[in-house]
Amino acid sequence: MPNYLKRFSLTSLLVIFLAIFTIINPNIGLDILAFLIIIFIILQKIFGEYFILILLATRPALDYWRDIHLFSFPLFDFNINAALSVFLLIWSVYFFAKNHRYFKHIPAKIPWVLFIAWCSLTAIYSYDLTSTIRETIKATNLFGLFGICYIMSIKDEAKFKKDFLKALIAASVIPLLVGVYQFFTKTGLDIDGVANRIHGTFAHPNILATFALLLLMVLVNKSFLAKNKNLQNSGALPKLSGLFLLMIIALTYTRIAWIGVAVLFIIVGLVYYRKMLVYILASVVLFYGLFSPFNNYLINNYNINLQAINLISRLTARNEDSDSIKWRLAVATKVLPLFEKKPVLGYGYGSFPKVWDDNKDVGSIWDNTSEAHNDYIKVAFESGIIGLILFLSIFINLLYKQISFGVKNTQRRVSMDGTRHDFAKSNIVFIASIVIYLILSLSDNMLHHTPMIWWLWAVWGWWSAEYRSGVKELSS
Repeated sequence: MPNYLKRFSLTSLLVIFLAIFTIINPNIGLDILAFLIIIFIILQKIFGEYFILILLATRPALDYWRDIHLFSFPLFDFNINAALSVFLLIWSVYFFAKNHRYFKHIPAKIPWVLFIAWCSLTAIYSYDLTSTIRETIKATNLFGLFGICYIMSIKDEAKFKKDFLKALIAASVIPLLVGVYQFFTKTGLDIDGVANRIHGTFAHPNILATFALLLLMVLVNKSFLAKNKNLQNSGALPKLSGLFLLMIIALTYTRIAWIGVAVLFIIVGLVYYRKMLVYILASVVLFYGLFSPFNNYLINNYNINLQAINLISRLTARNEDSDSIKWRLAVATKVLPLFEKKPVLGYGYGSFPKVWDDNKDVGSIWDNTSEAHNDYIKVAFESGIIGLILFLSIFINLLYKQISFGVKNTQRRVSMDGTRHDFAKSNIVFIASIVIYLILSLSDNMLHHTPMIWWLWAVWGWWSAEYRSGVKELSS
């Protein structure tokens, strides 16, 4: 090899090759893919392992271009989302190989690996092999993000926490601002009997709602429950940010996200702010108790109906167009006979849409989403009872570790100088977030909310490192 070629690393040669490829190649989809690879290679060289935060930070905004087709080959159509998924999978393998000595410490790794392995095995008999491969890669990526953020937090906790929060803020700016723009310009989606539901850069308002809910949980954990901080001395900016996120969640008109907010406030309130929780719950009861007679009074005397306001209507009214509970139960009832044919093994992970489309009755033709609208039904239908047990064991494992962490540290809340610490309760938002996710999964396709769920498992990886037994203990 000539001496001047030795100056170039393999990475440099690859970048040069891809750059030339984009010039001579006539397929714009492949050009976009090559350009993305070049960018990611350069960023990897600059930021090293912290490249994962760049990928996370850009993922929500890139979802706006999710449907851009790149290329096709047998069984698969590659769009932007698929390319990012494959990039993350390859990078996760590289990261774990490089940091293999930390791998054994990742929480819930055994149920996660067993679940991924079982999903992979369902490809043998899958009703829809393409979907099984695609969805298994998605599941593997969730574990990858969880493990990567856990390991990186262990290696350099202070730096990772600081950079992680910066990446999360950067990731939230564009989706939230687009949502605000949609509200004022009335360019949101008109679905489920509600007009102008903001959705940011995401495909559906529910994804923006759950993403904003995740941001709210991180904010509460960081600004209102951290050491020496509470609601009174947290400052104006965190409070205004919290109100802004609540406004975003409200304007998505996503009821299940509203329930998630309520669960967060109830759990945190029971531990930290009992008096405030009582006042809030009393106000809610009073609102619903007085709303109907007050609204009827306005209608009868002034011809004013408060339920003409979308937000109030969503909070107080039930109608056939917006009653998602009814049609969700209908879908569950109709898929039950199909599930009973393969209750143990399922139809293959990711195959629900194909099986449902091929077997739905005339009355369900209107449901063009072809989704279970319930992650437990989805997982059980696709991977059988075995898959559902493995799936649930992941969350049981996480909950057990965090509850154990709190219990083990309860007796260490007072140090020798008499200072009282709330370290034992500091992971309460983590516990609440797991409970909230389990509730959200009863009524939504959380596993398909890719931009949000990437961040959720990344946050859980970071929190799992922060709240781990036997490592961070107060001196007594």
